[in-house]
Amino acid sequence: MTGQVMPLSEHCATVYFPVVPLADVTIRYLELVSRAAFRARRADRGGLTFARVPQPMPELNRFFYAAIGGEWFWLERRPWTLAQWREYLANPDVETWVLSDDGIPAGYCELQKYPSGDVELMYFGLLDACIGKGLGAHLLTAAVERAWELGAVRVVVNTCNLDHPKALANYLGRGFREYRVDVQRKEVPSTPPGPWDGALDR
Repeated sequence: MTGQVMPLSEHCATVYFPVVPLADVTIRYLELVSRAAFRARRADRGGLTFARVPQPMPELNRFFYAAIGGEWFWLERRPWTLAQWREYLANPDVETWVLSDDGIPAGYCELQKYPSGDVELMYFGLLDACIGKGLGAHLLTAAVERAWELGAVRVVVNTCNLDHPKALANYLGRGFREYRVDVQRKEVPSTPPGPWDGALDR
């Protein structure tokens, strides 16, 4: 075959590119502007701990991101390399907190503080086995209280129609209010990716 060029049509005949359909994604931006508006809600049970991860641990954040977000189309960070995770978590204004139930990790949140005084709840969620136990409101309450401790003048978060269907109600229930809505056309797979590649293959 030396010196011969395979026609482009033949060369590409066995290359398949998955078609990812486009969908309208409604993104809701929420804010909590005062402690007076905040409505805390905690689980009425013992054994729950909310602890900060004391040093950057990209493997842990990657685990929670994929394990939780794999159910709800969290896609942006799935291709991140270890170096990208390390760079993100090296920011001293980014904190990771883990909620545990009797010593077993149940969920996590990432908080980022900005020079403006805003503290953003970057990612927040529970592992699937821990949903439905009243832990979502508890975790959100703990996360917002940590944001106040960081000196937040405003706590912000966004959610969309690809997140857990009860996420918006949890935010509104704690006193957040909607200040902006965007509708973006995005590529969205027909099914969630799952916690790792191939996890949902039958």
